[in-house]
Amino acid sequence: MIYEKAYAKLNLALEVGKEQDGYHQVQNLMIPIDLYDGLFFQKAEADTLECDIDIKDNICLKAVKLFKEKFHIAEGVSITLNKQIPVMAGLAGGSSDAAATLRGLNRLFEVNASYEELYELACQLGSDVPFFLRIQTAMCTGRGEIITPMELDFKNISFLIVKPSFGLSTKEVYQNYQFDGSSKQAMIQRLLEAIRSKDFDEIDSCIFNDLESVSLKLSPELEELYKKIEALSYIPHISGSGPSIFILNAKSVDVENIKAIDDTIEVYLCHSIGL
Repeated sequence: MIYEKAYAKLNLALEVGKEQDGYHQVQNLMIPIDLYDGLFFQKAEADTLECDIDIKDNICLKAVKLFKEKFHIAEGVSITLNKQIPVMAGLAGGSSDAAATLRGLNRLFEVNASYEELYELACQLGSDVPFFLRIQTAMCTGRGEIITPMELDFKNISFLIVKPSFGLSTKEVYQNYQFDGSSKQAMIQRLLEAIRSKDFDEIDSCIFNDLESVSLKLSPELEELYKKIEALSYIPHISGSGPSIFILNAKSVDVENIKAIDDTIEVYLCHSIGL
């Protein structure tokens, strides 16, 4: 049996540019965090997936199909997926599960496929999937599939993640986004310098997400939660297309403060990682 961890991500900078060939061009600084799904793989007669929650159209089986076609594998695989990353949260749990599936199958069937071969499959599964093939901070450009690893000492930084009881459609958020033609390159450089100098106040002021205002506009409930967190003197940030909100450099006491806002939210105290 093979075991893989599928880590969640946060966006520290998400610049969304003009649309090209049906996809918005992005500059997306993403970090992996230690909130993860667990995936178990073993050979079987047929391809099956067991999950502790009901997920329709699961991307893991799509990854299995692509991998087996690519490497001419006739044997089946049984996957057990233990979900810890909340779904429809802007944390890319599904994309991470898909990448973990590619890594797991590579080990299970002893294919010894190269990173480049797995990358080719990951690109077919989704824009975020290539990022998760390796567990490291990276700048993701193009539609998100061009991965440039960043040599940043940003491990073990704490983040408080707040997941509302509702979700948001990534497709709908992007459809409502309008590119204003401005460049965020200077802000990205400021953010990178702040990370290198570990200036957390500056990091907090430089974190940005072009989709944040769209997500808040689309969901009055999310905007209300966001404002309640602000009222407690925290600086909230939306991850990806939302609705998850995160707070930088959080502590255990902050968990109780945030939980007191609304008893329907899920709260996670996590840390940045890099392997």
